[in-house]
Amino acid sequence: MWRLLAGFVLLLCAADATPVVGRTVPDFGKMYHVKGELSLPYSGDSKLKEAFEVWYDLEGNRSRIDYHNSTVRTFLIGNDLDYGAIYQITPVTTHTEIQAIKYFQLNGTKEDPIRPQTALPDLQGFEFEKMEDYAGVQCEVWKKVTQAGHKKNTYRLWVTRPEGHDSPAVPYHYEMMGFNTLLESHNDKYMIDYSDFSPKTESDIFTPPGEVTYEEFPDPPEEHQILANPLQDYVHTSPVSHAHRLFGPFKEKFERQYASEKEHEERESYFIHTIRRVHSTYRAGLTFSLGINHFADRSKAEMARMTGGLLIRDTKKAVTK
Repeated sequence: MWRLLAGFVLLLCAADATPVVGRTVPDFGKMYHVKGELSLPYSGDSKLKEAFEVWYDLEGNRSRIDYHNSTVRTFLIGNDLDYGAIYQITPVTTHTEIQAIKYFQLNGTKEDPIRPQTALPDLQGFEFEKMEDYAGVQCEVWKKVTQAGHKKNTYRLWVTRPEGHDSPAVPYHYEMMGFNTLLESHNDKYMIDYSDFSPKTESDIFTPPGEVTYEEFPDPPEEHQILANPLQDYVHTSPVSHAHRLFGPFKEKFERQYASEKEHEERESYFIHTIRRVHSTYRAGLTFSLGINHFADRSKAEMARMTGGLLIRDTKKAVTK
């Protein structure tokens, strides 16, 4: 009798938990169009959000990413030149110009060829975690945990299946929560809300403007990749991003030496959030731009004390010198 009852309870629990058996890892296909909104709650500005739109064509080796309602347009064309190229059209504010439209180009190399940029994470290594009601929508939650050094990141993707359990998945929400084991605290987080997903695109959407002169991205060179393809840092599933790789040159430029490994981790975290805020503001096409200067590894409270509470606003050219 007990064995029969236990089996009955196990069956109920399994039904309630929605077992992994039969769950297929979401596959969004080789071509799609999707809109998204990036949120950076740890950037020092809780209201910092960035709308984007992506057209992706893997077989055509091309993608397009627009930011802020096409204020910034980026074309990643893998078949151009020897190793592909990125073309970007963006407004730029300098000492002499305000929101001047510029045309930038970044060529791929043998070591780092240009590939189409997805708007969605590579789900290799993700596992089904649970069913969950998110913002009033029933979703599957897929999870992956990575660790490098003291950085432990948890990635979650919420997807829906509008046509049933075995139907194609539609992305709904993506979230990364970072935990630093040395600092013993959550020190990083970003989120993407997806909408208007469609498994097709228009072929002419991938053609960058012609009959214009494209120039190199502005200095410093180590920022070119993050300027040309910022979305890459948010949909990858590695604890070390392009923003993290900029911390070394920053320390060298400003001759930074920290008292302990713990302080190094803290300063790097502040730096990452500053980088994200600066570049997100840069893409917004405002009449001013923030830049990376010697305050970049300081907390918001420290910067307020050092500057008398004034918001540091200057052109990128001025503050990076």
